[in-house]
Amino acid sequence: MAFLRAIFDIRKGETSKTVGMFFYFFIIIAAFWFLKPLRSALTVEKLGADSIRILKVITAGVSAGVVVAYSLALTRFSRERLVYLILGAFIWLMLFFWFFFTHFGYAKMVYYCFYVFLDLFITVNVAVFWTFLADIMDSESATRLYGLIGAGGVIGGFIGSFTCKSVVETVGPAEMILYVAIAYSSIFFIVFFVSARVKNLGSIAQGVIAESGKSRVHDALEGAKAVFSSRYFLGICGVLGAYELISTVNDFTFHKAVELMFQEKGGATSILGVVLTWMDGATGWDITGGLKDVFGLTLGEGSLKSFFSEFFLALNIIALLVQVILTSLVIRRLGMTVALLFLPVVLVVVSTGYFFFPMFIVVEVLYMCDNSLNYSINQTSREMLFVPVERKAKYRALAFIDMFVLRTAKASGGFLLLILPLLITIETSRDLGWYMLMTVPLGIAWSVLAIFLGRKFHKVSAEHAAASEAT
Repeated sequence: MAFLRAIFDIRKGETSKTVGMFFYFFIIIAAFWFLKPLRSALTVEKLGADSIRILKVITAGVSAGVVVAYSLALTRFSRERLVYLILGAFIWLMLFFWFFFTHFGYAKMVYYCFYVFLDLFITVNVAVFWTFLADIMDSESATRLYGLIGAGGVIGGFIGSFTCKSVVETVGPAEMILYVAIAYSSIFFIVFFVSARVKNLGSIAQGVIAESGKSRVHDALEGAKAVFSSRYFLGICGVLGAYELISTVNDFTFHKAVELMFQEKGGATSILGVVLTWMDGATGWDITGGLKDVFGLTLGEGSLKSFFSEFFLALNIIALLVQVILTSLVIRRLGMTVALLFLPVVLVVVSTGYFFFPMFIVVEVLYMCDNSLNYSINQTSREMLFVPVERKAKYRALAFIDMFVLRTAKASGGFLLLILPLLITIETSRDLGWYMLMTVPLGIAWSVLAIFLGRKFHKVSAEHAAASEAT
């Protein structure tokens, strides 16, 4: 443990919660990426990529109700009980899908429900994780440890997608869901372990996470007041809203491009397959064959499940490299402004590039950058923005943002996808360029807000540190 503390700057009393929260995040993200390739393949194959338009709207509506319940739970439960409640709910849902798929087969409605379920799974679990983490960290420890803890997520994404690639052709959806339910249950023990370590620390707040208002309406209004009275919170809302709109469009364009490739050419080669084929030719080594012999990974074989699992594996390799090599380095050496700018700048450049060079590999790069950078450097830096904020204002604002801002942005993205076919008819992959180009102004606005938030973060952190010293 002393060795770990020396390398990662983990100080006395921080090892237990750091290791525990690392594995907490690892399990959530691994579970999600283990199931996401399966969901993408089932959606395109059974429902068609165009179904994503209406699925986005349905998901936004359902998740709005769930987030309202979650926001109210912040005022009723301690951080430990809140996690236990969420864990239990999702385990029962996974057992339902396992039982239904095992005994009643598959139906179109079940595919719709599974799509919505997985979106809820990642949205709610990540929100609960970061809420829990922010409640047991201060600004100084967050600056040192958020990058390391966030690495648990990107490592989990790699392991989840790698495992999915290994089994997706031989294991059925029901069994995959059951495996996730079993692994996910271990978070109960992690939360109990971490809570026991921080319970008696005077620096760690205890009790319910957010104060309850006089009524449900009052709780929501207090969150709105906190947001609209703060340029800092409004800037965060703008960044989150811009990302959700851009990501919704990117998600549809990627899946539509895959569907068109399979219709036109009978298959598609993932970017991982392209890179490994090039490396085989450049080095003279049979890297692709070696992966098959050692790990049982068969690359480049044409089913939708194989393509998506292969693509998401490459995506998570990139996310892992970014988190391990860049995230902590950028935040500590170059500052929050640069960290917050990373993703919007990349998305603007690649989206513009596709309009002029409408090739399938550019769509892959765009979607890969969107997801890999979001789950690494962007997520870590964005969540750090809440750390130096006063506790009551922080969680009221979080409740309002989760309840209204994110749901509105997701729903707006879904409705945008429903309206766009009236303006643009998609017949070839080239037509998708018009969709992507519409996200460029949003990316530019996001970049401007990132600069503002990066500067404001340092000011708020300094004020928070001064106030802590004064008390």
